[in-house]
Amino acid sequence: MVVTRSFQNELPPSGDTDKIWEYIKAGVDRILNNPGENLGNNAYINLYTAVYNFCTSLKNSSGSVYYTATDATQSAHGSPFGKHLYELLKQNVADYMRRVAESSQTHTGDDLLAFYNQEWTKYGDSAKITHNIFSYLNRHWIQREQDEGSNVCDVSTLMYQLWRDQFFMSIRSTLLDSVFSLMTRIRNGQVADINLVKSVADSFVSLGNDDSGGISKRMDVYEKYFLVPFIKASVDYYREEADRLLQEGSTIDYIVRVSSRLQEEDDRVELYLHESSLKEFKDALNKVLITRQNEKFCMEFEPLLDSRDTLNLKRLYSLMARTGKGSTLDPLRDVFSAYVKKAGLEAIKQVSGSEDTGGAIAKDARLFVNAVLGVHSLFAGILHDSFEGDTGFSKSLDNACMDFINTNAMCPDGEPRAPQMLAHYCDTLLKKGSGNVRKAGAEGASDEDSLEAQLSQAICVLKYISATDVFQKFYSQHLSRRLVYEQSVSSYGEEMMISKLKENSGVDFTSRLTRMFTDMTISKEMSEEFKEKCSDGDFAIPFDFDMKVLHTVSWPLKAPDNKLLLPSQLSSVCNRFTNYYQNKHNGRKLNWMWQHSKAEIKMFFPKATGPAAKAGYIFHVSTFQLAILMLFSDESGPGTGYDSPNGPTLTLEQITQATGLSVDIVKPELEIFCKARVLISSNSKISSESKFMLNANFKSKHLRINLAVTKKVEQKREASDTMRAVDVDRMYTLQAAIVRIMKTRKQLTHRQLVQDTITMIKVFQASIGDIKKGIDTLIDKGYIERSEGSRDVYNYLA
Repeated sequence: MVVTRSFQNELPPSGDTDKIWEYIKAGVDRILNNPGENLGNNAYINLYTAVYNFCTSLKNSSGSVYYTATDATQSAHGSPFGKHLYELLKQNVADYMRRVAESSQTHTGDDLLAFYNQEWTKYGDSAKITHNIFSYLNRHWIQREQDEGSNVCDVSTLMYQLWRDQFFMSIRSTLLDSVFSLMTRIRNGQVADINLVKSVADSFVSLGNDDSGGISKRMDVYEKYFLVPFIKASVDYYREEADRLLQEGSTIDYIVRVSSRLQEEDDRVELYLHESSLKEFKDALNKVLITRQNEKFCMEFEPLLDSRDTLNLKRLYSLMARTGKGSTLDPLRDVFSAYVKKAGLEAIKQVSGSEDTGGAIAKDARLFVNAVLGVHSLFAGILHDSFEGDTGFSKSLDNACMDFINTNAMCPDGEPRAPQMLAHYCDTLLKKGSGNVRKAGAEGASDEDSLEAQLSQAICVLKYISATDVFQKFYSQHLSRRLVYEQSVSSYGEEMMISKLKENSGVDFTSRLTRMFTDMTISKEMSEEFKEKCSDGDFAIPFDFDMKVLHTVSWPLKAPDNKLLLPSQLSSVCNRFTNYYQNKHNGRKLNWMWQHSKAEIKMFFPKATGPAAKAGYIFHVSTFQLAILMLFSDESGPGTGYDSPNGPTLTLEQITQATGLSVDIVKPELEIFCKARVLISSNSKISSESKFMLNANFKSKHLRINLAVTKKVEQKREASDTMRAVDVDRMYTLQAAIVRIMKTRKQLTHRQLVQDTITMIKVFQASIGDIKKGIDTLIDKGYIERSEGSRDVYNYLA
């Protein structure tokens, strides 16, 4: 207390630099030894004043007379006492640091770390206080020296340099050994104070904080004397552990252990390393623990896929992703893509050889789409759960699905059967009576929610279809049948599917489909108006009549090749509607699509019993079938024996002449009637000599019977016609693309034109042969020409 009181109150005279320095030295020593003790305002002010007096003192040439300059600032700039005070402070602090270094020799291990951190904390406080006391020296003499290019630093930086040079450099090797020993114990599961490592690391960072450069220079001490040897020691430790783990266990055991170890290091490293060095440290560990084993990881990847081990797949992915999500993961992505493709091909091969498939498009479509969805759902789940939705793996999944969906056991190469089956699958989802295909949703989910989920799955498959134009054609065809025959399960489902198609393929894809719904709305209004006019006039419609007026450009329906000779009852109504429509829309022409028309006819059979004897049987038939059956009830028909108890008898020729239909159309319909036992044929196999009559003994358990079944021959013919329409549309699409390209580029080589055309067309894969045909057609039409100088170059003709 006596020293403190004397130190505070006995400020030396301003002209005596020797006494002033002794006073300053005593204050600095006190600060260095006890920075935590309160210095007091008077002592702080006195020390600051002493520094000021020392710097502003002037001495004559004889060295015996002292005085204080009037202009203190100017005198300090020219006085040698600023440099003298700087050197005295430097020497005093250096002596203190040497004493600290000597004291450290008695400590080792954790004790050395604790001693170092204790002294570092105390010294840091001392440096701050000392720097503030010498702020006059910092602002004037030191600043002037720095402005003139002298290698002089401020007092705070000077003190850290002295710590580094006089203490740190002498014990750094022992200090780092203590750090490595402590970290080894922690990594081995023992308890140790990791804060000791953090304090040491922070001190290394601070020791590089000088005014000599940017961040990279300020980190030199930390990087050179701590980070580099620390990383090397860590790498050596984990290299030894990695080799031991691989010798003692399997690759899976190694993956599990290393995943845990790296997570531990990630959690720990944030506590003691500087943030600028985290990546370098992690990269070094990744290299020794992961990159060295990449080959083993790739070999283990497929077995993990076989066992559907999503947890270890995630561990493996997370490990390899630490080294970068770019090319590092490409080997795994290639294996994943090949594996998915193989699994998809195998799944489709199994269902293609099952007993359920017999070439029927309905069964094939259901089995095909379910197999695709099963494979996609499985590996999409792995992608989400194990690969974190990685874009590279997602692309691999997409490429694999595109490969096996378009070419497989059910879709031979070159045949666009996949889009046909997908379109038929969507048709079964959206058509009435397809409950066996539409699966129940999750518990509590509505039928609409379940339908939407399945339609979303169908759209998911559509994304991988290469020939989307084929899907569009067949979907449009199925939609037209559902609308014409009123077989849609719900308008909500149809609208929902159109919305999903628009979102996936664009408005061009769905514009015609949307116009179909518009036609149906207009037709309903027109039908009601026609019936009102008939009821208001002198014409009574003798049966329920409903028609739909469809625009040719929107509907994929073909006009009939044969002109049907309608029964008189039907003919009168159709003629009346034709007149009504043409009066309403002058100049338009109606083509009756009898092959797509349906009717119900009630028939009574002489020997029917039970309810059928009174109510009769109601047959759901096509218009062609209706025309044939009416011949057996019309007394003025072409047959013979209309007055016979069993009804009239007609020959094949009489039926064809009376209906105006060809034998190819009539014969299948007669086969259906004979198979249902509605008609009886004179021959087991229908021929030109066959005769037909009603089966008076016809009986059935059902009063309503559907005879308007779709025939396999018709299905094949329609599919063939649709594909021919696709080929025509493709040629027009190719020609339009070529014209657009040539109009923009004006002149192109053949090779570049082919390449640009393939790039432009997205809805199908254009073949080089088809592109050549398109080019030749456009040359003939005068849109482009071959260049005179080179036949391999084309010019656009405006």
